[in-house]
Amino acid sequence: MSNQETSDHYARVVVRLCPRHRVIVCKDNIQWILQRRKNGGGEWPWRALGYFRTRDALIRLSASLCSRVDPSAMVALSALPELIGGAK
Repeated sequence: MSNQETSDHYARVVVRLCPRHRVIVCKDNIQWILQRRKNGGGEWPWRALGYFRTRDALIRLSASLCSRVDPSAMVALSALPELIGGAK
């Protein structure tokens, strides 16, 4: 496992939405990061599309990205806490 957020082997992946998109918890545990896999991969294959503190905002954008989001991925996102990283 890796502690590099852009690695294929990052330890804190929440869920893969589809082959090109995933959600991770940032290394400081203060936000979720929605990522897209770069074409061709490379040394750091994942790039951030957005940073989220609320579950609802994360779900809204996640649902709009993939033509087909894995249904179990949406269940996993729905089970996340309403807010990450402490007080508002």
